[in-house]
Amino acid sequence: MLPGTGPIQPFYFPTTTVLVDDHEEYLDVVPLMLDPMLHLRAFSSPRAALSALGSAGSRPVPGGGWLYRWKDRPSQTQELVALDVDSIHRIVYDPERFSEVSVVVVDYFMPEMDGVNFCKRLNNPLIGKILLTGRAEDSVAIEAFNSGVIDRFIRKSDPLAMNKLEAAIRELQQRYFERAAAFVAETLAMGRFGFLRDPAFRSVFDSVVATFQPIESYVVCNPTGVVMLDAWGIGRFLLVQTDEDLREQYEVAEDRGAPDSVLYALRSGKALPWFWSSGGFYSPQLANPDANLFPATAVQGNRWYYFSLIDHVEPLQLEHVKSYRTWLREQDGPLDTSTLRRNP
Repeated sequence: MLPGTGPIQPFYFPTTTVLVDDHEEYLDVVPLMLDPMLHLRAFSSPRAALSALGSAGSRPVPGGGWLYRWKDRPSQTQELVALDVDSIHRIVYDPERFSEVSVVVVDYFMPEMDGVNFCKRLNNPLIGKILLTGRAEDSVAIEAFNSGVIDRFIRKSDPLAMNKLEAAIRELQQRYFERAAAFVAETLAMGRFGFLRDPAFRSVFDSVVATFQPIESYVVCNPTGVVMLDAWGIGRFLLVQTDEDLREQYEVAEDRGAPDSVLYALRSGKALPWFWSSGGFYSPQLANPDANLFPATAVQGNRWYYFSLIDHVEPLQLEHVKSYRTWLREQDGPLDTSTLRRNP
């Protein structure tokens, strides 16, 4: 399920956790003791893990240059940035999005390389790092934590080690997206996506999540809202409009001779439009414009928002999306201790 605290992230999806330990038995046992919906990629060789993580760096990182591009500089001291908001929800069409590594869990004592050195050599600052230790290594772990080399450490001998490990993985997965999306989130908050950071709308979002239980979500810019998918790839669209949005829709519809039923819905805020086949606004060519109107609920936060949870998601073509459960099944197969292992 989507994280339930803090601002709504512009994008979120299940990611992969890398587990590094030279004891093959431990690599076999850990997945059986964690939620099977957590995808683990296990390595018995820290060097092989670093190599794999390095090659994975060629994939676009969420929030990176594929979401915004640098324009020509107006001067030597200024840069212009263009955020391609429409590309954000297109993450969902990437069938390998779930292979993005957000957390590493590494044993401290390994003959090839100890866990602290492994974390120092990991060159992706977004990835969360969890060190597994024995009691004798506490001082080393504390020093690594205080210096920022690792984010958490857990004793293998702790009776609650697996509970703590699962909680830490989920927390660091959420932090991964908070860091990766920081630039995008700040930029969107200044425009039509202010609801992402409005606590009043967060309550609305949480109620939708509790009912639908999605595991991935992405902002959509035309119309403004959030598309959400569950583990089976079933989608819903949370359409969000403000007074300004509805006023713009009303003025265009009135200029184009929309019927009274459409004008009343837009003026009253009782229904929200999704005129997906006509570029986002009413068009006289629409055979049944009322079919593009959806019952709305109003909520007051920093401003008035009108929202509708829509099951009709055909315009987003989610039938072409690979679901998380399908992707997990595809990861099954012959395994090697130097490559991946995953939860059954």
